Amino acid sequence: MPLLDGKYEILAESPLGPGVVRFDATTADGLPVRVVWYELGPEDEAAFERYRRALRALARDGVADVLEVVSRPGARYVAWRDARVDSEPLEPNAQLAARLSQEGLEPSSARVRVGDSGPCVSDLPFGSGVAPERTAVPTDARSEARSRDLLSVSDATLSWALAGVLLLIAIGLWGGGFALRVNDAVVRVPEVGSAGVEVTAEQLVALGLRVEPVPLTSSEPEGTVLAIDPEPGATLRPGRSVRVSYAVPPGRLAPATVPSVLGLDLDAANTLLAESKLELGRVVRVHEEAPAGSVLSQSASPGTVLGAGSEVHLVVSSGPAPHTTFLPDLTGLPEDDARALASVAGFASDQVTIERIEVSGSLPGTVVGQSLAPHRRVTLEGAALRLLVAGASSVLVHEDGLPNLAGMSEELARDLARGFEVEVSYVEDGVLPDGVVRQSLRPGSTPDEGPLRLTVNVRPVVIPVPEVGLTVREPRLREVPYVWFVEPGIPTQIAQVTAVRLDGVRTVVRTQRVQGGDRVEGSWLTTYPGPVRFELTLNGEPYGGELLVP
Repeated sequence: MPLLDGKYEILAESPLGPGVVRFDATTADGLPVRVVWYELGPEDEAAFERYRRALRALARDGVADVLEVVSRPGARYVAWRDARVDSEPLEPNAQLAARLSQEGLEPSSARVRVGDSGPCVSDLPFGSGVAPERTAVPTDARSEARSRDLLSVSDATLSWALAGVLLLIAIGLWGGGFALRVNDAVVRVPEVGSAGVEVTAEQLVALGLRVEPVPLTSSEPEGTVLAIDPEPGATLRPGRSVRVSYAVPPGRLAPATVPSVLGLDLDAANTLLAESKLELGRVVRVHEEAPAGSVLSQSASPGTVLGAGSEVHLVVSSGPAPHTTFLPDLTGLPEDDARALASVAGFASDQVTIERIEVSGSLPGTVVGQSLAPHRRVTLEGAALRLLVAGASSVLVHEDGLPNLAGMSEELARDLARGFEVEVSYVEDGVLPDGVVRQSLRPGSTPDEGPLRLTVNVRPVVIPVPEVGLTVREPRLREVPYVWFVEPGIPTQIAQVTAVRLDGVRTVVRTQRVQGGDRVEGSWLTTYPGPVRFELTLNGEPYGGELLVP
């Protein structure tokens, strides 16, 4: 359908007289209107300007159904809100008639409707020579017509023919000028395919269409076109808007303020982040004096504005670090020296148990075995140390039977089980102590009760943790670059670039006006040696994602 003055869709048209045409039309929003178009000469321009001002004043006061009155070279018309006027004209009341006269308008030419708030002008033609859309013949005029002699058929036919010719000439003259203001061309909305939002916007703009970008959070790749309204294949006139919905990552659409979660337990912090439209990111646990599970620090400072759906990483306490210790090799030492070293290592007297055994080849009173392996880190809380000390006799006596071999080394256990048939199996367990952890025969058994099966624990070799190398940068002046591309179709906005250091210090490094197709590019001159995170906002809302520069 053609457009009138680039804004009204013409549905139908009908001439009202020389230089006056009525159009039934709709606005871009679908509101029905009635547009009366006037082709005026220079001598009528001043009068039409007074007419325009009067109608606008009535419309402001709510006593005229005028949508707009336009008066500029080549375009003079009135857009009335009601598309049709079917009722007979009503007489304006005294107050409305006085108001029309005050504005320099003829009350008898007005068509008035009765609305909820009182009488309202629904039509008022410009100029005394222009007839209203439907004019009722007054009673006295009908009487005068009866009294006059009627025209002869031939005269009436000639009069109507002449009027018709004049009307056709007027319409032709008007059409020549009006055709310049009506655009009958149409274009077809193209198929999107795999083209991104930038390419799609360029295609639509090239066709003369306006692009209305609609970002939507989606798991699709950023910039993927999700929908077009009207759909591809629809025919539109140039100048119409096309809504292009495209994918953006979570957190780009709405700003979210980071709350303070310091001191909260992890569950409460997660709940508060969710209420703030943020996500819980990585959780790092370290030993601190703070209660286990409480938040020690957060990656974004409280009050920082991030995109909804952004992640906030937390450092959480694992509670105070357990007190650990280690023991030297106590074998071969006198019992008192072994006790003293165990005390230095942090063992209380009730954590050390002495078990005396008879063993050959060792001096009485010396330690021949220990339950905790030497030079291995152990948690002091709950630990128990069992020391095997040689008895007064240096000869193994079988009369007392098999001793308790738990915690002894394989070599010492074989020595104490001399005379028994010994079978050994091995396990690797980082929790159990080294040495014998199980024996098949109970203490006091004799060799005639069968073979002795021993289970010996050999702790797995601890793989050393590699040391992390750390290089400290010296402060020096450097340029840290940044760049973003603003997607086509975005109207003029205020862009602001903020540099954020690891310690949370924020610095606004650039503010400028941008629009679709522009690049926000530059560098920040700083002596800060660490990584820098750049953030871009358009009119205060996050845009384009963060840039991390080492």
